[in-house]
Amino acid sequence: MKRFFAATALTSLLATGAFAATEEQATLINTYAPDVDVSMLTDQQVIEAMAIANSGDSDNHKREGIETIAMNDAAPSTFSEEQIAQIEEYLPAEQVAMLTDEQRGEALAIINGASTDDNVRAQLEALEADITPALTPAELSRVSTLAPDADLTVLTAEQVSQIRALIYTDENDAQLQGRLMDVLS
Repeated sequence: MKRFFAATALTSLLATGAFAATEEQATLINTYAPDVDVSMLTDQQVIEAMAIANSGDSDNHKREGIETIAMNDAAPSTFSEEQIAQIEEYLPAEQVAMLTDEQRGEALAIINGASTDDNVRAQLEALEADITPALTPAELSRVSTLAPDADLTVLTAEQVSQIRALIYTDENDAQLQGRLMDVLS
């Protein structure tokens, strides 16, 4: 128990500075949870995983704890250029730009978890069929201006297509606003 409190105190101290997981940290985390992609963890998740890995708990408890941390908020809110480039090795850049953060996280998990390029491509093709294309930031901004109370987080693929068709027309804002509300309701 004392180790846990010491680890928690250390975690609090280390949480103030941002750093990427070192190779040694990744190795230690993967010793207890080999299926965790350490490169996808936030700095805070790495700190928490290291505290668990260095605790006196059993290996099973360490694995469960680290996997729980990795499952929580696993998709980062921003992606590095390297991560985007990694996805673009398998999907066109235009398609990657329209993926939500969650979808990008899923794509990276597939890329990093599959054993061969053929497996990656097959899994991404299956995922692609389930992907609802996201509106670009500029499109979201335009729709938010015209329909400020609309919930744009739960759009279907059909709604996204209809919205895109509408906002790229020559209609005035009043006409667009009414038609957008019809699509969003």
